[in-house]
Amino acid sequence: MNRRWPIDARLRHWHPIVPVDRVTTKPLAIKCCGVPITLFENGGGIVALYDRCAHRRMPLSHGSVGPEGITCPYHGCRFSADGTGYCPTTRSNRFKVPVFETRTLHGVVWVRSRDAADAVSHDLAADSGIHPELAADDHAFACVVAKDIAAPLQLVVDNMTELEHTGAVHKQLAFGIDDYDTVETRCRNDDDQVTIFYEGRQRPFPLYLSLLSGLRRGDVYVQTASVSFTPPCASYRLWWTAGKNGDTRPFGLRFVNYYTEVDAGRTSLFSFVYWKTEGTLMGAIRGLSLPIFRAIVSAELERDKAIIEKMPQDEAALQWFQLNRFDRPLVATRRLMERHYAPAGWMVTGSPSSMEAPPRFAGGLQLTCEDATCP
Repeated sequence: MNRRWPIDARLRHWHPIVPVDRVTTKPLAIKCCGVPITLFENGGGIVALYDRCAHRRMPLSHGSVGPEGITCPYHGCRFSADGTGYCPTTRSNRFKVPVFETRTLHGVVWVRSRDAADAVSHDLAADSGIHPELAADDHAFACVVAKDIAAPLQLVVDNMTELEHTGAVHKQLAFGIDDYDTVETRCRNDDDQVTIFYEGRQRPFPLYLSLLSGLRRGDVYVQTASVSFTPPCASYRLWWTAGKNGDTRPFGLRFVNYYTEVDAGRTSLFSFVYWKTEGTLMGAIRGLSLPIFRAIVSAELERDKAIIEKMPQDEAALQWFQLNRFDRPLVATRRLMERHYAPAGWMVTGSPSSMEAPPRFAGGLQLTCEDATCP
């Protein structure tokens, strides 16, 4: 049995991995769920191959791209966009490396493994597609903000699904540290997602932001969030009312956040941002206000990144924590993540006997290269 290509079963889902403008004819090395992938342009399309040469395991991302595909720098082995290859020193020796499907949306490259999607049993929901809210409705697409966070996926999701940290960490949206006596929060979950509700007094806005958005002192901030793990993503809807039970303000926001595990200690956050600006000064001067708004979102996410990276990674188990009413989403999302995304036994290929697979993948499903051209 060939066990050369360990591919994490989570790659049956589409994952955003890199802004499209970073992909050129020079191979780019990335990881997704710990799996090494090389990306490059070839004939106007984006190709994603397993980032190892089949001959001697040299990362193909160190190679060069030409009309035939990508050439390994070690022995000159050449691989085409469909993963088939040969070595010019021994032309009868044919190779094949795994290929990942690619697509682009909102200026971001997404990948998934069709082999993984085909190999995983139906009860694991082989392909959930891309989140349905990654489309315009009464909110128009504004921008995407990406952050590379030096922290495990779990700590990133913990932070991004609770609002208690907002008062101390953030500067603009949601509640200030003195507003929590006004905050109502509810959390419920089923087998597929966690749904969270927050409502409370909005912290004071800077004058310029108040003028642009039409929001006023004393307005109430309302947020709903739904979190799922096929793959890890969260959809947030934010709106404001003129006081408790008042009329809804014209300005509104929607975020769809994807959390892509690069490896065990690093996570890429992609925040797809939508806004509703009709009837506001922001909408009247959208071209001028968009760079300001994007800078605000980026600064707030940078604060998230900075605080998450300060968390001790070896003290992240629930037994270390003394929890309160704002931590129900943390407990619920952890359980859902374990159920859908990261239980033990989710490797769709094994690894060579000389290599130990990570413990959580022990005894996983096997997806192997059975092609007769494989060495």
